[in-house]
Amino acid sequence: MADHAARVVLLGLDGFPARVISPEITPRLWRLGESGGRAAYGVTALPSSTYPGFGSLLTGRLPRGHGVRTTAALVYSELPAWAGTWRQVQVPTLFEACRAAGLASAAIQGDHVMHGVLKTEAASLIWPPNGTVPPGTPLDDHGYPTNAAVLPHLLAAVADQSLDFVFGHLNEADTVGHDLGPDSEPARACYRATDAVIGELLDSAVDWERTLVMVVSDHDMEPRTSNQPIKLLDAAEHLVDAVIADGGSALAHLRPGVEQARAVAAIGAVEGVEMCVDGNADFVIAGARPGFIFDAPYLPPGGYHGGPATARTVATVGGGHPAARRIGRAIEAGPPHLADWAPTIALLLGLRLPGVDGHDLLE
Repeated sequence: MADHAARVVLLGLDGFPARVISPEITPRLWRLGESGGRAAYGVTALPSSTYPGFGSLLTGRLPRGHGVRTTAALVYSELPAWAGTWRQVQVPTLFEACRAAGLASAAIQGDHVMHGVLKTEAASLIWPPNGTVPPGTPLDDHGYPTNAAVLPHLLAAVADQSLDFVFGHLNEADTVGHDLGPDSEPARACYRATDAVIGELLDSAVDWERTLVMVVSDHDMEPRTSNQPIKLLDAAEHLVDAVIADGGSALAHLRPGVEQARAVAAIGAVEGVEMCVDGNADFVIAGARPGFIFDAPYLPPGGYHGGPATARTVATVGGGHPAARRIGRAIEAGPPHLADWAPTIALLLGLRLPGVDGHDLLE
């Protein structure tokens, strides 16, 4: 049953490992979980990367359903038709559902490219405006707005009582993890600083008694190793004719006449590959063993994601609304999928979000 008094703040931490959530490194996140609950980790689909993960978070659909199968277009410039799209999810989002219900929403994001991916034009408040970073905005080493640049806009949104749903995205942990490694001291410093930003947001929240704060990440990150990258096209050239690598996962297009079951078995036996599953009728998805990465035109020097080892996410909920403890008990009982949060939010806000793959965490 919808609770029209509820107000939801959903924070997405890009590349933030669930394994670092602790009283020492993330005291504010830890305390937030005490008002609701925290999972040891949540889960996401393969490839465990940014656009498919946040697509699931904001639609409640698995990548097969929302259409964004990989973030690798940032490396390959464009995707072949068989690999889906990276430009925009193909199903309704929470922002569209809010607009249809007459509720106000906000999308404040450190990754400005995701405004197009997540169709945030339906939100009542957007930053950066139209997904275009204003001149003079401080940027990280990958060209995304820094957490400090995002913070004032998120603070204003969280403090705005007219907004029923606020989505905020902080990107810096992903950039530092890629460049220097997720276990490096700069990365740990970034985790602490991100937690401090979350603390400022929690301190600015209004109407705490009706507010739910949900904090998730899109994926974990693993450090690069000396293992040679997996050249899947060479290893399985008799089965596949194209490969789109996404860190620890790869989308492999089947040659005409190749049966999926045969390809799944053979690719799963390639050195460095941990698993292989069907993607759709045209391709399969390979997942690498920990410490292995698929070969690509660009390989990050410090850390990467995409594979089974990084398919774990932050999953913490808190707030003054009584549903916080109910959701907390659910996620502590079993890891939530990123696709579970949207149907849960839809129920809380009285939104219509049909055809979801995720499960309502209030059941």
